[in-house]
Amino acid sequence: MSEESGEEKLKKLAIVKSYLERRIEELSGEIESLRLLVSIVDEQLAAKSFKTLETVKKEEKPKVVEVAKKEEKPKELGAVRNLRGKSGNLLGMLTVTQDEIRLTVNPELRITSDMKPFSSFLIKKVLDAMVKVDKEDVEAGKLEPGKELSYDIVYEGGEVREIIVRNYRDERRLREVISSIRWALDTISSSQR
Repeated sequence: MSEESGEEKLKKLAIVKSYLERRIEELSGEIESLRLLVSIVDEQLAAKSFKTLETVKKEEKPKVVEVAKKEEKPKELGAVRNLRGKSGNLLGMLTVTQDEIRLTVNPELRITSDMKPFSSFLIKKVLDAMVKVDKEDVEAGKLEPGKELSYDIVYEGGEVREIIVRNYRDERRLREVISSIRWALDTISSSQR
């Protein structure tokens, strides 16, 4: 009888551990989403501020130099991990290397290029915006050509299979890209249920 209660305790502990791991993943995703929202708000505040263009450019220079000196690199290089939504559903498999973020999308999601959060948010508001900023930095001589962010979306039968982002360069951008992908895919996944 004591053996059964020991086995039951182990099962309960395993369930609790699984729950805690899922909650940690959910909260991490939520933190990443909140950081993304803060950066979007910061961009809007900067765009709507009363500073002149010369003042903004002078203030940006030290920041760019500081980032270039730091060259923060992600802690999870080469790691392959599951990317999960808030409810624990599998969104895809994520691989991060020094210069590339690669997400293989869960085929059960059935995401197409014209879906709203994917096209209007992830592509236009996040990835295209980063490409534009980097292109301007290359033209201004702040960024070495070939180091600018680029991305590819791989389709199979009209559905998104892979999202590949190259030259993200630092930890902040890595977090922003991953949290944006998570939010967009999780939103689509929630609407499909």
